[in-house]
Order: sequence, then C-alpha cells, then structure tokens
Amino acid sequence: MTLNSDTSEADQPVYYPGPGIVVTGTYIETDDSIYRVRDLVVEDPAYFYAHTARAVALYCGTLELLLAAGVAALYGSASWLLGAAGVLAATGLIAAIWIDYCRNPRHMELTALHRGRRVVLFTSDNRRVFEQVRRAVVRALEAKRPLRP
Repeated sequence: MTLNSDTSEADQPVYYPGPGIVVTGTYIETDDSIYRVRDLVVEDPAYFYAHTARAVALYCGTLELLLAAGVAALYGSASWLLGAAGVLAATGLIAAIWIDYCRNPRHMELTALHRGRRVVLFTSDNRRVFEQVRRAVVRALEAKRPLRP
C-alpha cells in the first residue's frame, strides 16, 4: 500500500466498507480519489432542506387562518368556530412541517479540507447511511489523533 508505508493494509480497521466510500484507519477512498486521514480536516456536515411544496402549504394555511379570523370577526360569534378550526388547521400544519424539517433533510454532504482544497467526501439522501459514514470518518480521525502526554 502506497499511502502509508509504515503499516500494512491488513492491520488497519475498516470503519465503513462502502458502497460509495471506504473509510479505514489510514485512508478514505471515494469514487474520485483516495485521501490520507492525516491530511484531512473534516468540516461540519451540511444538511440541505428542500421543502418548497410544504412551504406553499404553510402559506396557504396562514392565508386560511387570516381569512377565517376576518370572517369570524365580521359575522359574529357563531363564525368564531370557523376561526378556531382555521387556527387548529394552521397549528397542525406548522407542527408537521417543523417536525419533518428537523428529522428529514433532503440532501446531506460531508466535506473536508485536503491540503487547502475543499473536497466532497460523501453525499447522500439517506440520513441513516450518511450518519454511519460520518461516524466512521470521525472514528478514523480520532484513531489518528496523537495521544496527549
């Protein structure tokens, strides 16, 4: 193995065996290149949320709430029931969008600096796989960190 001549490939643990990326104690192999772990400075993962349809639904729910409150105020107390239904619908919609936003990013990207150049190590739409790869990279980096005296 040419990446690290002082240890053999068989001695290095494999933290994530692929597909798409192989993370070992010495190197990280992607589809594009092979990077030594000691040459990488991993950045915080980026989570990209794309909820355009949900945003439109949120705006429509807000508009419904405003219209219901206006109608209820104009026509008296019997129409306040309509306003309460609008508030309930808008609250439920906001809660559902917020929960989905927090739990389900649409695209995740793990980047690092390799000799001053930003490289993308791994991207995924699957949160479980992405977190497995992220933890594997963190374990590989921690294994190469020198011990403090």
